[in-house]
Amino acid sequence: MSDGTAIAFLQDLIRIPSVGEQEETVAERIWEFIEASGKAHYFHKQSIPYADGREELVLDVGKNADAPLLGVSGHMDVVKAGNEKDWTYPPFAATIKDGLLYGRGASDMKSGLAALVVALTNVAGTNLPNRIRFMGTTSEEVDNGGAAKLAKLGFTKDLDALLVAEPTGFKTIWHGEKGILDFTAQVKGKAAHSSQPELGKNAINDLLTLTALTAAQAKVLTDKTDPLLGHATYNPTLIGGGVQVNIIPESGYFRGNIRSTPTANNDQFSQALQTAVQESKKQGVDGSIHVDSALPALASAPDNPLIKQLQAILRANGYDTADVIGGPAISDASVMIPNGFPFAVFGPGNDTNHQVDEHIKVADYLAAIHLYTDLFTHFGAGLMEQQN
Repeated sequence: MSDGTAIAFLQDLIRIPSVGEQEETVAERIWEFIEASGKAHYFHKQSIPYADGREELVLDVGKNADAPLLGVSGHMDVVKAGNEKDWTYPPFAATIKDGLLYGRGASDMKSGLAALVVALTNVAGTNLPNRIRFMGTTSEEVDNGGAAKLAKLGFTKDLDALLVAEPTGFKTIWHGEKGILDFTAQVKGKAAHSSQPELGKNAINDLLTLTALTAAQAKVLTDKTDPLLGHATYNPTLIGGGVQVNIIPESGYFRGNIRSTPTANNDQFSQALQTAVQESKKQGVDGSIHVDSALPALASAPDNPLIKQLQAILRANGYDTADVIGGPAISDASVMIPNGFPFAVFGPGNDTNHQVDEHIKVADYLAAIHLYTDLFTHFGAGLMEQQN
């Protein structure tokens, strides 16, 4: 397959504004690409409904039921572009300039998604020593709901290893990732005219009290260091309250995001949040905190068979051995596999994820296709022994 065809495919995917929607359109474009390659008959395709206009895509290649099954995953949704006027190039135009392809999702993670598909098309119909299952998921940027649905339906239960093509770059491979806990704090007050505040109870003032107490309780945990994942993080990320500038606010809220570790886990953070609520009540605050969603931290052996194979492929292609680390974020792996399962997070990209002018080096995208093609060609065939 020509580089131009592969690049045009990635541009097509970026031009689909799949911000919590339209993953079905992305899935359709992926299948159109495979059909155009003339190799669609080598694929077993399954489309899994998720919501209106939101469809997941599962593709299987390889028919030897006794061969190892490698799962590969990429999400088809992206985050919001923010103020599009701040972008040098329109976020869904997929503009290429000086070897960089700009667009929302260019790094996170339509480049990884597209590279998986192109590589899978490259090896379809060849004599593989394995089976490969591609899973294009929905809603990763919100709640990993699409991946959770695929796991519930059994698509991950018979895997021998899982590769998630999130943007780590080629110098690092994740063998672990932090957990996540999202929560909402709410405070009740009493409305009154702002000229007579003594007749009301200012919910925003009380909210600030609860916010400070919550941060103090969380700091006890974020100060702890986990040997694999480092420090947990705590961040308030949304806040609101009041209805009009001359009315004492009767309610307020804030939401927060925690990235947990085994040393400072979700249960400990949940308890810390409730301790903050109880401390605030002593100061007259009528507040509550509830957990919206939580996923635990995940880790696999740093020398699991998939990572060994990736390292061998990197060396065979002239790259240095990658640093195997615990990642600071989560991926769909968190809901697809149990703790300890052989997995790796490894894909093209950089640190422009979720930022204005997100981009990918075109050369890195093309390199990822080559590396994934090598992986698909050799996984399960003892490449480590051949290389060492």
